[in-house]
Amino acid sequence: MEDDTAKSGLTKRIQLRQIEQTMAKTMAESKIQDKFYGEAVIEYLRDNGQIICISDDKAFTDLLREAVCTRLKMPAGCLSISGNADMLLHTLRHMISARNAPLLLIEQNLGSRDMTYLLRQLKNGYPELWIIIVTRETNKQRFVLLHESGVDNCIVKPIGVQALLEKIALTIKPHGKLGRVLEWARALMAQGEHLRALQVCKQALDLKANSAAALLLIGDIFRAMKQYDKACEAYENASRTSAMYLEPLRKMAEVYADTGNTAKRLECLERLDGLSPLNVERKLTLGEIYLQMNRPENARKIFDQAMTLSDREATEYVSGVAFRVADVYMDKDPQTAVAFLQRGLEAKRGFWGTEDLLTFNRVGILLRRAGKWREAAEEYLKALKVAPNDENLHYNLGMAYLEGKDFESARASTLKALALNPDLPRKSSLIASNLATVFVRTGDNMHALPLLRLALEQDPANDQAKDLLTQVNQTSREEN
Repeated sequence: MEDDTAKSGLTKRIQLRQIEQTMAKTMAESKIQDKFYGEAVIEYLRDNGQIICISDDKAFTDLLREAVCTRLKMPAGCLSISGNADMLLHTLRHMISARNAPLLLIEQNLGSRDMTYLLRQLKNGYPELWIIIVTRETNKQRFVLLHESGVDNCIVKPIGVQALLEKIALTIKPHGKLGRVLEWARALMAQGEHLRALQVCKQALDLKANSAAALLLIGDIFRAMKQYDKACEAYENASRTSAMYLEPLRKMAEVYADTGNTAKRLECLERLDGLSPLNVERKLTLGEIYLQMNRPENARKIFDQAMTLSDREATEYVSGVAFRVADVYMDKDPQTAVAFLQRGLEAKRGFWGTEDLLTFNRVGILLRRAGKWREAAEEYLKALKVAPNDENLHYNLGMAYLEGKDFESARASTLKALALNPDLPRKSSLIASNLATVFVRTGDNMHALPLLRLALEQDPANDQAKDLLTQVNQTSREEN
């Protein structure tokens, strides 16, 4: 028995040593990789590169400065940061004529304005421009549309310094030997040396079997050689490597359009529409083909979808203008700002999404400051149709009711907010004391007392909580 116990202990020690060695190896490899990403960004910037950032998120722009200027010790002049896109085209024209292709980091929604349409224009006008979209969303269909619009990479906030450098490095420089081999093959194809380019692509496939990028390039080479069947075979193989890889399908559709194979072209476009259903132009092309093939019902259905999407794009543009005007008025005339914010939201009625919650909250807060609690409550109720389980909306709705002395409605909203997030009072002493106020006003000292204690625990100088606690203790003594 003692021998078995000793053997068991030895086995565990060996396993623990193996785990420690694996972790040490992984950490060492990670440090090497991190160093590679940093060096790639430094090399790009030293080679006359430039990073342009269009963001109104100070936390993100500060992080970018920390990554480039503090971590990599690059001069501040290699960064161009702005809170709006007004001068972007002017800036790009000058930079592209004088520098290496610049890298653009831009918010997907800037001042409540969707930048997707602008990105499409930028990529069409400056195909050499690298674009990284910055967003808080994780909507797959929207990401696919952004990729089709020419976006090279995507950053979902929040993000750390090292992850940010990794995103930038992988955007501006192909990773590893495979990337360099494919760059060589593209250069050969551009020079018309198609057979040599195919041989180099074979080397790429030896490095990584079924590489989507290599297979796609093989398709491009065969297409340049007018060997369309082989091109489509390569594109089809590339598309099988990833269900969400759209480029092979798009190129196959182009080949079938060039060769007059309408049925195959339609098949590719339908597959693309299934993967990326927000592309209006493709839906219009599908409708035209359906009509050519005498399928009027399919045409009408797809045209209706295109109209719905274009309506949405139009309303987003109109609302974006209204929101920008509201920003101009925000400090000088808050009530005029409210009017424009409401016009912007009304323009988007029917297309409200989670990205609009911040605007609803802004309107509600401004209305409450003006003493218009009932109108504020109406705005919060509209927002709750979009996000019925958002505890912050229920909290703000409760505060609006509290200000209007509709205490029972305030209590109902407060209880809902706490049910959705019991840790809500821990966000700040003010929130805890505001929630307690609702319960004190409705005679519910049982709920009020722990909230007041929490408020004072977070901020012992909270006078509101002190006064309410004194009131609650006095009431309790009188009842006893």
